[in-house]
Amino acid sequence: MKNQNGLPMKDLEIFGVVKDGKFTIPDKEVNALKNGGMTDIVELKDLKGKDFQIDRLPARLSIVRGEDGNPALRIDPVYREPNRHSNLNEEERTQLVKKELANIKKSYVDKEGNIQSEIIEYDERTKQFLSYNPRDIKAPQSVNGFELNPQQKKNYKEGEAVQLADGTELQLSPSSPKGIRSNKTGLVVSVLLDGGMSYLLLTGINRMIGKKSQEEKAYSEGYLQAIKEVQKQVERRISRNPKDLDAVRDLNNIKEEYSKISADQSLPKSVRQDFNIQKIKGLNSIDTEEGRNPRRAIEQRDNDFDRDI
Repeated sequence: MKNQNGLPMKDLEIFGVVKDGKFTIPDKEVNALKNGGMTDIVELKDLKGKDFQIDRLPARLSIVRGEDGNPALRIDPVYREPNRHSNLNEEERTQLVKKELANIKKSYVDKEGNIQSEIIEYDERTKQFLSYNPRDIKAPQSVNGFELNPQQKKNYKEGEAVQLADGTELQLSPSSPKGIRSNKTGLVVSVLLDGGMSYLLLTGINRMIGKKSQEEKAYSEGYLQAIKEVQKQVERRISRNPKDLDAVRDLNNIKEEYSKISADQSLPKSVRQDFNIQKIKGLNSIDTEEGRNPRRAIEQRDNDFDRDI
């Protein structure tokens, strides 16, 4: 059985996320798993084990590194009431639940006697506390075209707010749909992967906890330039493989952002004209089967998963 984009397919089959070679959760939740984030609440059904049987279990899913170093499925069930965390006192627990704090950093001694750190935050969807070790986090190389310095990367990994030169603020948040919070509605994040630099366009980002001001529009100069880098990268992916449906989906997202920018009357006319949707090359969703028949494309994608499993 092959892994799909680093997904632990055996785990996904065991818990019914993949059945008969097809995903049983919505496409956007599959993409969340592929991108290293958490899904929204999905419903797992007919879970059976040696000593248990569960008809239905609402939960959020994510992919973590297992004890053997390989990808593993993590299931965070929905609780009726906020659960407890062994490293939080009652005051800290209340501060997180009431969103007075975004997270709390704690230290503990591991099994080998080493002092470790964990960042704890509250997930209001599942009503439980999530924690992570900063050592397991890979910080972005740049955001909206601004390179992060070593101190900013350290702060990001430890759950602290990072401020860029143009006033953009961002903060790691594993429980958020995009895995990040910001005072901007959109960010372009670049990460260093084995194949080189990769750009990721994030829109619809949750606002930062504790910030009184409303989210600012994303259209800083750095953001506008970074979107063009994302566009070039995605078009190269489609040039190499016109059947790359994930790349087509990404280009659709870029086109939506182009439309918003070109329609924003607060921007200079020259900027709006520069983001005219017609400037995107012919390698776009209109010229693909997915653009002409999105329902059929989704069915085809399911068949592709079927063949690869």
